[in-house]
Amino acid sequence: MKLYLAPIQGMTNAFYRNMYKELFGGIDVYYAPFISTSSVRRIGKSVFKDIMLENNRDDIEVVPQLLGNNGEDFKYYAELITQLGYREINWNIGCPYATVARKKKGSGILPYADMVDKVLDEACKGDYDITVKMRLGYEDLDEGFEVMDVLNKYPLKGVMIHGRTGIQKYEGTVDLDAFEALYKTCKHTMTYNGDIFTVDDFNRIQKRFPDIDQFMLGRGALRDPFLPAAIKGHTISDDEKVKMIQHFHDSVFNDFKQILSGDKHLCDKMKEFWTYLLVNTDPDGKLTKKLKKVRTEADYLQVVHQIFSQDKVWHG
Repeated sequence: MKLYLAPIQGMTNAFYRNMYKELFGGIDVYYAPFISTSSVRRIGKSVFKDIMLENNRDDIEVVPQLLGNNGEDFKYYAELITQLGYREINWNIGCPYATVARKKKGSGILPYADMVDKVLDEACKGDYDITVKMRLGYEDLDEGFEVMDVLNKYPLKGVMIHGRTGIQKYEGTVDLDAFEALYKTCKHTMTYNGDIFTVDDFNRIQKRFPDIDQFMLGRGALRDPFLPAAIKGHTISDDEKVKMIQHFHDSVFNDFKQILSGDKHLCDKMKEFWTYLLVNTDPDGKLTKKLKKVRTEADYLQVVHQIFSQDKVWHG
């Protein structure tokens, strides 16, 4: 059984992944946030900075992800990425956000199976492995079935399905019946993705789909970074968890402080960081309200001090 960390745009960058690996473990493969393809053929090195081998630990397996809807662009970017030392390239046709979807990218391409076909017809000519991360459809499952018919034509390394439609974004719950119906039509190795927040969630989904042995964790692994290791049977005391979370926070904070300009950008990024962790560190929401109001680094650090000064910091 393998566990994958889903790519979370703007959050799971190389430093975040490196620290996650060092402190928490449990993840077998880390999928990097997407790189958008374009028709530009002179690409600066900064585009690939996050996946440069020197920025990622030697003992961490990373898979780059591309976002786009043009096969020639995909192939061009993928070939550049293979020159960096990668073999697998993941194609994102699952991103649900409107700014992406309205351009017929991410989940926005799912209503256009012919476009998916055209992309893969060119993309699969390269010397690399392709995996595809998708949703049930953009608006409905029928779109997913049509896209799966296309995916089954190509020699893909695997398919990952998040059990929601694009228009759902992350609202509601995953549709396990729809996932099963779509999964049963897939000829490729399947990875399940969606709403694994606890060990019980994982056990329930694994029992429902005993033939699947690859699972992708997203928000659940960011909310509770001890979850992947717990799924694999490892336990740790609450006191140790608090120390690890504080080390994790301080390391990520200092990294973002170096690369972001101004208090506002830093505070906004760290608010996003806590959006996930506050589920288990502030269940009553009192500190969350304070955190939302901070505008300066000093005010931010004062709230963080309050978080770690609670009698019980971790409620996971």
